[in-house]
Amino acid sequence: MRLLFLLTLLLITYSCGTSKDTTPENTSNFRKEYPEFSTQFQNKVKDIYLEKEMYGDFIFAVVDENGLAYSFALNREILDGKRSSLDNDTPIYIASSTKSFTGTLLKILDQDSVLDLDNSLDQYLPELNFNDSIDAKNITIKNLLNHTHGTFSTSMTWKTAFLGYSGGNEELINDLNTDFLFDPSGRYRYSNVGPIVAGMVAEKVTGKNWKTLMEERIFSPLQMKNTSAHVSNFDFKNIRPSLTVNKERGIVEKDFYKSDITMHASGGIISTINDMSKWLATNINQNNVLLNNDSWEELHTSTATQDKKYYTYQRSGYSLGWDIAEYQNNSILTRFGGLAGISFHISFMPDKNVGVIAFSNDNRAYLLPHLMANYAYNIINEQPADSILNIEKTSFDKSFKRENDIQYPDDSEILVTNSGNDKIIGTYKNTENWPTIKIYKEGGHYIFNWGVLKGKIFRNEKGNFNSNLGVLSRDFKISNDSLTTGSLAYKKVRP
Repeated sequence: MRLLFLLTLLLITYSCGTSKDTTPENTSNFRKEYPEFSTQFQNKVKDIYLEKEMYGDFIFAVVDENGLAYSFALNREILDGKRSSLDNDTPIYIASSTKSFTGTLLKILDQDSVLDLDNSLDQYLPELNFNDSIDAKNITIKNLLNHTHGTFSTSMTWKTAFLGYSGGNEELINDLNTDFLFDPSGRYRYSNVGPIVAGMVAEKVTGKNWKTLMEERIFSPLQMKNTSAHVSNFDFKNIRPSLTVNKERGIVEKDFYKSDITMHASGGIISTINDMSKWLATNINQNNVLLNNDSWEELHTSTATQDKKYYTYQRSGYSLGWDIAEYQNNSILTRFGGLAGISFHISFMPDKNVGVIAFSNDNRAYLLPHLMANYAYNIINEQPADSILNIEKTSFDKSFKRENDIQYPDDSEILVTNSGNDKIIGTYKNTENWPTIKIYKEGGHYIFNWGVLKGKIFRNEKGNFNSNLGVLSRDFKISNDSLTTGSLAYKKVRP
């Protein structure tokens, strides 16, 4: 049994692989400095993965000032000793960790005097006037980046993150002008709105959109050759998908729910472990490839106060894209992200010159990247890592069970096609410029297609309808030619 276990570990280590972009000397130095790390870390991840009967992928890296120092990948293929496509060059979605890139981009433009972060929104986007209900002269670009601008729009947020839109920045600005909430307090209130609007400002002053600027100003200088803000730049089947899983059915849904139109300045980058290691090492080193010393200091220093605890991280501030927090009496900068089961962790401890990257895509295990990041930090910092993990795992266990117990509609509840049900087929439009809904037949069932998302239609317990769209689930009802979902009203368009 011990021999079999050792062979499994060898296969796991081999399957993780390396690439031409890794630094063998740095990984060798890490092994010499922390000779027990690999075995201890890998055994712990494997134990948890098997204990929870997990699906999907887990991939992890330690990064220091010299770049990638250690990496490890695990999924069911690797556990079974099979060759896996999961390695350091596999495309993964980093979700809201994009915000740290956008903050850096705007700081680069500020450093180059293309714009001034202390100037007002009104100076750069006068067309964004919030229907004259908010004085945009009191909102700076820095406020947009550190979430103290106070504005929020449901329609703009849903379109950019989930549903898509066709009218460019003009449509999004119209949404902000006509459908918004406002908190005048100036307090930190996290949302996608600020960085997306900051991206619009960058486009206005440069004539290039956010995606192009990211490539020119960050990805290319750092030689992040496998990183992009375009889904279409990747072979779609190679991007690690979201997995919706529960204890009764295993994998319920499996897909990647992003397209080019929903890749935005608050959550719109696909990258790899190798490329993200370059990004993280640059932040640890604060070298002058992107920014000078003063600019790095502002980028990593709190510009807004927050007093929140997420999992084990007590957050005290927010810079221009990083949460400023504390873990085990160490200062730590973090930027997490998630989407429909995907959970992404990137963080670093400035005083220790070390950081970690972690990714998983089993929706039940969204805390796993954070749990294992902490475990790695505690091994490196010579803390009682196993004892601390046993304490922290309690929260992970509870969240895993909660997700594992969720019931999802099965095929017995699917709305089957017949002449009576066919009356719901059609195109439905909303007068407030929300994306069109289309209902059509596919095989023996019906599809609910809202913007760029779609899913099968089920009968719900109230006799109406439900559709799981991957990133969200929508209840809706149809009466004659009217469709309502939540507070949104739609009318069928007659041919």
